Amino acid sequence: MVSVEEALNSITQVAKELGVIEIEVGKATGYVLAKECVSTISFPPFDQSAMDGYAVNHVQGQLKFSVISELKAGDSAEKINLNVGEACRIFTGAMLPENTTAVVKQEDIEKEGDQILLNKLIENGENIRLCGEQIREGNVAVKKYTVLNPGAIGFLSTIGIEKVNVFKKPKIAVIATGNELVSAGEILKKGQIFESNTNTLISALSVYGFEANVSIVEDSYDLIREKIEVAIDSNDLVLITGGISVGDYDFVGKILADINVTEKFYKVKQKPGKPLFFGQKGETLIFALPGNPAAVLTSFYIFVLRALSGLTGRKADFLTSKKVQLVSNFEKSPNLTFFLKGKLENDTVSILPAQSSAMLSSFIEANCLVRLEEGKAQWEADEMVEVFMIQ
Repeated sequence: MVSVEEALNSITQVAKELGVIEIEVGKATGYVLAKECVSTISFPPFDQSAMDGYAVNHVQGQLKFSVISELKAGDSAEKINLNVGEACRIFTGAMLPENTTAVVKQEDIEKEGDQILLNKLIENGENIRLCGEQIREGNVAVKKYTVLNPGAIGFLSTIGIEKVNVFKKPKIAVIATGNELVSAGEILKKGQIFESNTNTLISALSVYGFEANVSIVEDSYDLIREKIEVAIDSNDLVLITGGISVGDYDFVGKILADINVTEKFYKVKQKPGKPLFFGQKGETLIFALPGNPAAVLTSFYIFVLRALSGLTGRKADFLTSKKVQLVSNFEKSPNLTFFLKGKLENDTVSILPAQSSAMLSSFIEANCLVRLEEGKAQWEADEMVEVFMIQ
């Protein structure tokens, strides 16, 4: 049995980037950039107006101007030169005429025929976006290992980048095992329960930008072995729920050994989710998660997301953590690290009821997992604890 940190380190050591693909910028949200993007243009590519108003060529204190032309966004201003005392009607984003010293907002003028009169003094450079103000040609626009969020996608599009090199996302298989499992919509017989782990994992994966193929299989050595072998051969990450303990019908552990999956660890000093297996066969990573629903979701947040970070090239975990005050006392086993569903409000965290590994209901309200380390039994109100923010 390993500690939580030992388990996380084992995952980090083997969860490496899968490879690089080229993808259209508009489809790259959530991917990690595998090669820096260099701008082939300066942006803005010309001096442009930041306002609807009038481009002017002025001397200090000048208030009256003659309007000689008009420019809207998309027009070329190459043939327009402003002499001192001249102005050009202009709109936001439009290219500025030569010799423009400032842009006057339209609400700061009075118009009489082809003359405008300013109702306030202006300074050189007012309301002008200079060429290359955001980026110069040849400069790095987005660094390698950047997670491409909407801002990055928009900026890359702004400078004309059509495709980017990103780290591949893994192919994922989810396998649920158990004779007692029945899919929603079927008749629930005595001794059976509705299967929830696959939908839980599919939902959790989708929140972080991943998809998976799903299988549900009864407790049969041969059937489970076939599903696992096929999944390992055709996926980068395999998530199995149930069948990893030591009961007569818990076949998963034996199967993983029989098909020569290299065990990285089995059993973690934590609650919930102690009977957690992590291994590798070839390049495929395999998690055998406990069958209890809350243990499955907790293990996903703490351990599976760590693997997904590594596989996709992220240099930081998906979950952010912070130190906050505990609202009330809590007593636990000193031999285990506890991950408890919590509600964070105003930098204080409450431990929610229904903490059993079989109970998902408290996850509905939870916005964090509270980590209480092994080696300590009693936690007092107002102590600082680490929480991991979940979605």
